[in-house]
Amino acid sequence: MATIQHVESLLRNLQIKEIQSDGGAFTVRYRDAFFLLSNADVDDYLSAKATIERSVPPAVCRPSLFEQAVEVQGHGPATYRLFRDRDCISMTDRGGTRQVSLSPASVHFALAQLDVDEFATDLRQIISFGYMRSRRSFREDANVPQSLDSLFSRILTIKVATSADDPIARNCRKLQTIAEAALFHIAYGQGIGFSLSRSWERAYYRLGLRRESEVQFPVRTYISELLAYYHLAFGSDSLILAYLALYKVMEYFFTSSSDRVLHAKMIEKLVEPDFSHAKTKKLQELARVIRTHDNKLDERRLLRTVLEHHFDVDELRKWVVAYDSNHESYLTTEHAVFAETLKVDVSDEQLFSSVANRIYHIRNALVHHKEGEVSRFIPFSGQEEILYRELPLLLFLAEQVIIKTGKDI
Repeated sequence: MATIQHVESLLRNLQIKEIQSDGGAFTVRYRDAFFLLSNADVDDYLSAKATIERSVPPAVCRPSLFEQAVEVQGHGPATYRLFRDRDCISMTDRGGTRQVSLSPASVHFALAQLDVDEFATDLRQIISFGYMRSRRSFREDANVPQSLDSLFSRILTIKVATSADDPIARNCRKLQTIAEAALFHIAYGQGIGFSLSRSWERAYYRLGLRRESEVQFPVRTYISELLAYYHLAFGSDSLILAYLALYKVMEYFFTSSSDRVLHAKMIEKLVEPDFSHAKTKKLQELARVIRTHDNKLDERRLLRTVLEHHFDVDELRKWVVAYDSNHESYLTTEHAVFAETLKVDVSDEQLFSSVANRIYHIRNALVHHKEGEVSRFIPFSGQEEILYRELPLLLFLAEQVIIKTGKDI
């Protein structure tokens, strides 16, 4: 039988002001609002607590029940129509022994997330948001209690329930794969993307605003195609798309930068005092310059050429040093980035090549996905944090290239 002491322990991370019991439920005062928690829900959680697996923080697995937080990908009408006429999307297998549902987080899930010794900061913010929504829902009478799970109203979860004698009832990994498959089916039917949350610490990442400054009336116009990719990067929820869009800005100048280098080498040959179109040897030397240039310029070298043309060493080095001073020397310290150890070398000789190598390697990890290949990016696998930390460098380069190639009005 659940007691007030049990509830105090379960909700210890909420800093509850008051708990009362009327026999059938507990009334919990959190800040200046009241929430209800039934005895049955507390008893159910306590009886299952010893069997709960918590290998992934936003997931709860116990015999016959799996529940994990879900993120809806994208914005727009599709997201809002998902639950327009219902608060749950569910499906049952043909034998009637397994059921999957997508709906707001359950009380059991809420208690499992609160009953921890290390409470995630991001989860606390989510709960605060739920509290504010609850306040608005009973603004006319603040004494009308809400269900405790309303604090988690911002969280959707996918739930897999089985019968007790189901062979997979105790196989958390199998239950999770069924949850993933069900999300695919819902996405297929609704046209909305989903992902299983892997952590409360920054459940998702995106290229967000990182500066607040006054801007002047434009004195230059910019290349329209580059602006389109730039806005695409900021408008996307996908870090992959954001990175590749910014890479497109740099890629735009591959041909012109390559031609500029080749033309300079050709001119060196053409202006030699003894050059003549009638001398076969001189024409062969000129042809050799062209062939060598074309053979050596792979995409990685082309990127370096763009950097060398549009930036000077001191300018790029100054940005790298400034960024690292606020990010624990992230760029200039060796780190494993998608299975390759990378480091930006700020020396005059290596700066451009090390930056180009870094960006091109990341681009390949996003684009290529061969079976068995280690250096690849897998969405929603926890690698988003790496990409999130790599984006500022490419963002700086893309912005500067757009500005530098603008034309005065």
